Amino acid sequence: MNASIISWVIYDIGNTLFNAGVTGLFFPLWIITKLNGTDATVGYTLSLALLVSLIISPMVGALSDQTKNRKVFLGLFTLICGFSTTFIGNNSLITSLIYYGISVTCLHLGDIFYNSMLKDVSNKNNIGIIGGIGAGIGYIGAIIAIVIGLLVIENQGYPIGFSIIGILIVIFGIPILIFLNEKPQEIQNRYLKTSKSLSKRFLNQISRTLIDIKDFPGLGKFLIARFWYSWALYTASTFTSLYILETIGMSEREIQYLIFTGIVTAIPSALIWGKLVDTYGAKRIITIVLVIWLVNLGLSIGSGVFNLDNNIWWVISGLTGILISGVWSCDRPFMHQLISDEFIGEYFGLHGFTGRLGSIIGTASWGFIATTLNLGQPTALLSLGICILLSLIIIISIDVREKNEKN
Repeated sequence: MNASIISWVIYDIGNTLFNAGVTGLFFPLWIITKLNGTDATVGYTLSLALLVSLIISPMVGALSDQTKNRKVFLGLFTLICGFSTTFIGNNSLITSLIYYGISVTCLHLGDIFYNSMLKDVSNKNNIGIIGGIGAGIGYIGAIIAIVIGLLVIENQGYPIGFSIIGILIVIFGIPILIFLNEKPQEIQNRYLKTSKSLSKRFLNQISRTLIDIKDFPGLGKFLIARFWYSWALYTASTFTSLYILETIGMSEREIQYLIFTGIVTAIPSALIWGKLVDTYGAKRIITIVLVIWLVNLGLSIGSGVFNLDNNIWWVISGLTGILISGVWSCDRPFMHQLISDEFIGEYFGLHGFTGRLGSIIGTASWGFIATTLNLGQPTALLSLGICILLSLIIIISIDVREKNEKN
């Protein structure tokens, strides 16, 4: 692997460190155990932050197609995300929620540029395995989060842990800014003709995005399917720790061990999934992954409803790690397969838009179902199974063709 690939992979460590360590573990536990908050407190805060990124992401995606240096924007959003994370827990509750919201927003806006850079470090023959390596090595971030939890947070509290994570996010974001070589990209000529102004060009581009989506067969269906599985996966990743804590009745330390189990299975699985994507195609692999997801959710719901032996969670956690890496190993290569290179940034902005929309509704719906309607966490988890099923049905209906070329 060259320096560009290595730096692209390293960035995902910081990304996963935030998603697994802050959003998926410490922030929800801090809200519930230290501040007497509820699932709704976590869900509504996260939904609001994702709503901001939802509104901005199409503009950011279009902008990335009209600028020659995407690394500048990636670096800016990474820096803001990291420094905002360091302030979580060091101020009042409301201020901490605001800092958390800023971190989430900037992380996901940075993802638009990061995901589009997969094309800079891969080709059509290895895009799956490179994406899989990124997803697999990225889980080192989750391991770091567990270590911080056991060695720092248990002894010195959550605020110190958030500060360390924020600093590490910035550190892991530095190599990609230095070593990744962006391939020359063709700035879309039809937009160059409309105006010499960068701002006017990307506004014109946004107005054409939804109109032109029909020119890329299968793309519309994939984005709708992504909406549903993003709803399910992002919500499950956020609230699993609370489900295990409150419904299953396991301790915070046991939860961290369970998450570590998922990490151990996720790292090698991502590499295997990536190779399978290159061999059999993203559609076939993600179909298999989503079917197994339904089984795994069934086990999780059954464990809470029927009071099954808690040891089953070692199986569920290990399987969850395998499946999460499977989805994300397929997600970006599938998207790249459906669009032409000229429109990568534009449609990855829409890719981010649909994912954020699903995440917003998902995190808000969990709090609404479990807390506001008082139907409980197992019912909220059941709703995620319905989302996975809808996504699976749509994925199966997609007619995958060779790389689309827009005239």
